[in-house]
Amino acid sequence: MGITILLLDEQDSVIHGFIPANRASQFRSCLKAGSIVRLDGFEVARIPHMYKITEHQFVIRFIPSTRIVEVLANAPVIRSDKFLVRCIDHLQVLANTNLELPDVVGEIRSVQGSDLQNDTATTRMVVRLLIEPTVTVNVSLWDEAASAFRGRLRDGDKSQSVMLLTSVNPKLFGGNLYLNSTQGTRFYFDTTLPEIAEFVSRVGATSAQVYSCVDTLEGIKKKELVSIKDLNSFISNSNEQTQEADFLCKARIVCVIPENGWSFVSCTGCHKK
Repeated sequence: MGITILLLDEQDSVIHGFIPANRASQFRSCLKAGSIVRLDGFEVARIPHMYKITEHQFVIRFIPSTRIVEVLANAPVIRSDKFLVRCIDHLQVLANTNLELPDVVGEIRSVQGSDLQNDTATTRMVVRLLIEPTVTVNVSLWDEAASAFRGRLRDGDKSQSVMLLTSVNPKLFGGNLYLNSTQGTRFYFDTTLPEIAEFVSRVGATSAQVYSCVDTLEGIKKKELVSIKDLNSFISNSNEQTQEADFLCKARIVCVIPENGWSFVSCTGCHKK
């Protein structure tokens, strides 16, 4: 659909920028994370109500007359990042609304997935994340995010267990909160980040806590055919003490509900809609 960027200025204000797909080739070579740029000739529009990644009400849209130039001399001092961290109460309000893609800080308690040491694998993996002293949620990592996290596990880098995730999509299922990764999800483990330092102080977490990894590469140990009703019953009656299970589902699409607009996720293999 296009390229989404975040622009942070010297006043510590952040705004959402968007480059439509038909202009991506014009500006792609100018985009470098962390660079200081001068931008002019753009269009300002109200930000869409769905999938917001900042609190700003407007978005900078790139048009044919837009110019972006990197500032190499006498550049202003600008922070390299700013986050939209939300607490558990706010995450629950946002769940299933698709209104906002917030950031979250937590302590990794466990990791589960298939082929965890293969950073080319993009299948779903689940991270159990403590985000409050008594609240643990499931973080589902997909596609590039799953691959990036596997790369960290492959390198044996488990020295830091408190992390900050960006742009997650909160969902409630069976009464449980799930945080799903998006294409904007990134991982930060730097203990000097104020958001991570505040979490460690508030929750009493240990940034170097060792967490367990469960690799399900051995495959499915039990195969059985169940109905959607059975799946719903399993999830609804599950809690932290019950075992988790992976399901493969074959179903027929009977209706696409257009009331919230239409969007798509491209295939990670062929990149088609």
